[in-house]
Amino acid sequence: MRRAGLGLLGLGGFLAALALAVPLYLLGALASAPEDFYSVTKLRAEGATALDRASGRLLRDQTVEMISTIRGDVNAAISGVAVWDNFTTVRTEGGLTLSYTERRAAFDRRSGRIVNCCGEYVGTSSAVKQSGLAYRWPFFAGRRDYPFFDTVTGTALPMVFQGETWIGDVRVYRYVQRVPETRAGPVPGGVVPAGLFRRTAGRPDRDGNVRASVWASVDRTYWVEPVTGTPVKIEERQRQSIVAEEDGARLTALEADFVSLPEEVNARVAEVRPRVGILEIMNSRLPWLVAGAGAALALTGGLLYRRGMKRVTSL
Repeated sequence: MRRAGLGLLGLGGFLAALALAVPLYLLGALASAPEDFYSVTKLRAEGATALDRASGRLLRDQTVEMISTIRGDVNAAISGVAVWDNFTTVRTEGGLTLSYTERRAAFDRRSGRIVNCCGEYVGTSSAVKQSGLAYRWPFFAGRRDYPFFDTVTGTALPMVFQGETWIGDVRVYRYVQRVPETRAGPVPGGVVPAGLFRRTAGRPDRDGNVRASVWASVDRTYWVEPVTGTPVKIEERQRQSIVAEEDGARLTALEADFVSLPEEVNARVAEVRPRVGILEIMNSRLPWLVAGAGAALALTGGLLYRRGMKRVTSL
């Protein structure tokens, strides 16, 4: 009886300790965004309209791609905070580059919330203080709205929760962000040829140029796997115009409805599927039930051992 009691006591203690380690330690380790993350994603727009600024021609019915590379900077990461750099190129299928932007953001590895540190910047400015979510949602995301940083306005705008659906066999939440037309900044170089506009745009300088700015609006839709906080599919409806600053003459620069490539969506679904199951088990009541069972076994073992000791003593 003493031997059985010791066995149950040891087994119960082991199960209780293991079960408690899952929600207290292992879950925290697995439910964290990696510091060394690397990915290249493509969104494609068919039938887009884009301006070739070199020739002044408006290109219609174009296939345009938005290629986004994210690279984690391990050396810049600090405790609980990841630092990711983002490089985005928009170009036609023929290889004409329409825009190129860079961004660095630090964020809490569990909540996805931006942390203002570590050399953050947007475009060429390090003065912009980013806020809200950066690249991903929190682990175990909720059916609610989240502030999501927008690089056009330089502010966090709401990603509005708009329901639940399925992509393949993975459950996803749908969030929508609407960015109203906003001045994004001056055109590269600050000026464009006045001849680009259909009507006279202000008073050209000696070289026939006028000062102009880029105005943009974006409608974004993200389908997010909520357990891991991973965006599985993205759609972006982008509208950009070049506007002469003096008299408001306007020129279409980009009209494109981007969407994630089907093969990339399938790859993300396959990537998150096994992690969802593991994290759901760890975040459920099961570890606590196992801990309770372990404690019960340990208690039973202790009673058996004590009873066995009494029997030995009585002999």
